[in-house]
Amino acid sequence: MLPIEAPRRQRNRIGKKSIAGRFDPAVARAFAILAVKEDSTIEAMLTEAVLDILQKYNQPVEK
Repeated sequence: MLPIEAPRRQRNRIGKKSIAGRFDPAVARAFAILAVKEDSTIEAMLTEAVLDILQKYNQPVEK
């Protein structure tokens, strides 16, 4: 039996966890616009923001 390859979208999620929150629609819209302006993704921008706040509070990230 041949292994079934996961779709690309699912392969990108392997080994990752979701962090979610509820935001005002205006904040979500502004964030999405910023991601487009920066030629980035919301996920990449959120990763940057989370890493910045962890650094601000001197919280190491263990891999």
